[in-house]
Amino acid sequence: MQLPRHPRVPDRALPKAVRIHGRKPSAQLSFLLVLALAGCASPAADEERPEVDVLLRGELRDAWATEAAEGEYPGGGSTSAYSGPFWTTFEDAILNDLVLDALQHNHDLVASAQRLRGAAARSQVARSSRMPQVNASTRFARQKNVFVGLPIPGSTGPLSAVFNQWNAGLDVAWELDLWGKLAASVNAADSEVAASFADLQAARLSIAAQVTSAWFALREAAEQLDLAERTTATYESSAEVVRDRFDAGLSGALDLRLAEANVATSAASAVSARRNYRVTSRQIELLLGRFPAAELDSVGEFPALPPVVPAGIPADVLARRPDLVAAEHRMAAAEALAKAARLDRWPSLSLTSAGGRTSDLFEDLLDGDFTIWSIAGSVAAPLFDGGRRRAAVDEAYSNMRAARAQFAGLALKAFFEVENSLDAESLLRERLALLSTAVDSARSATELSDEQYREGLVSIELVLESQRRQLAAESSYLAARRELFQSRVDLHVALGGNFVVGTDAPLESAESFDADREAAPELDSSL
Repeated sequence: MQLPRHPRVPDRALPKAVRIHGRKPSAQLSFLLVLALAGCASPAADEERPEVDVLLRGELRDAWATEAAEGEYPGGGSTSAYSGPFWTTFEDAILNDLVLDALQHNHDLVASAQRLRGAAARSQVARSSRMPQVNASTRFARQKNVFVGLPIPGSTGPLSAVFNQWNAGLDVAWELDLWGKLAASVNAADSEVAASFADLQAARLSIAAQVTSAWFALREAAEQLDLAERTTATYESSAEVVRDRFDAGLSGALDLRLAEANVATSAASAVSARRNYRVTSRQIELLLGRFPAAELDSVGEFPALPPVVPAGIPADVLARRPDLVAAEHRMAAAEALAKAARLDRWPSLSLTSAGGRTSDLFEDLLDGDFTIWSIAGSVAAPLFDGGRRRAAVDEAYSNMRAARAQFAGLALKAFFEVENSLDAESLLRERLALLSTAVDSARSATELSDEQYREGLVSIELVLESQRRQLAAESSYLAARRELFQSRVDLHVALGGNFVVGTDAPLESAESFDADREAAPELDSSL
């Protein structure tokens, strides 16, 4: 399996001679360079990034240990619904509208988009360091001088004069990137931009999954509430039968009290189900960026069971998982920063120039003839800094190795999530089938016990126990069905989208983001 690999920062060969205006450096400059290089230890070569299978200690595989279950779920499910974003495979129009609404208005996504803008701005700051820096300045000064000891005959004090001075200038500074330090910093900033873009896509995937999961939870809460209310009504009907038998002297007070307790317990369960429904409704409203007023209603029936997982899903679909893409780009950023820290121990060459005009009249500043100018070149080499730069190199390389370890750990976690979801898919289907059988048996047992109680063949305890078992079985079935849907959502998140690569266009690849960030101003509308 080939996971995405960020382009390596290009190595630059060190120049054999420094040339200025096409001429060889003077003897003085050569001496300064030799002295500077003598004070710098030769930096180590770039540490090559190990291959992915080495990072994962040989645990990289091309297929999953858990195979997707064959066949179809009971209740329907088509195997052809694999195109489009993953939430559309559930064929729920209301869910589709909710997810799109959340992707447009969720505040966490807006914050993530703004962080991407900040990363793009930092990248531009790093890129500007490679360009000449030009500054213009102007200055006015008024000065009075007193010439002590030069009295004018007839005057009462020393000679004095007032001067006006106007200055205008243009300063240019440029640090030549001799060894590629500035280029490495730019590469690190660009990798952070790509990682931030992947973070945005991961946030979009997470919000879509949260809305989908919450919607299924709301549908289950609605059905659990309906089940509790129907069960309460059934218990009340049974209690009426017991009351009639009690009034007729056919049943004791104990039977009546047990039936009434069953009704109260069921009514309490309905209140709890109603509270759970409102909490879930508020969770969805929060994801949609709305005020959590519990005004979202679950309409319609629970969607059909999801289509079966196609067999033979390749393991390389994880290459499009946004969090793995972000981790890979952060590895590249850490490698570039390590290179920049290493090259910071080498000398830097800067060129500066300035030109301007000075005069006691403002009108003279408009003259294009520069009366003052300067051109200079400087070489700065670290000779002694108390070990600061060496420590910075050690820190940068430690961060680089930590980023590689984090990537490896995240990759193994992704495998863990996929394997768990695939395994849960089969086990939950088996559990759902057993619970369906339990519901049918419990309903039959309740009907039979109720008939026998009316005929006086069984006690009320057996009837109440049958009713409780039926309620537990039906409630467990609803919960297991929602858990199956949740497991499918978890599988899509673990795979980074739908089963077929390239079908979930709304969650673009981080590689599609232009390094110049021309798309950054459009991010708000693209959410």
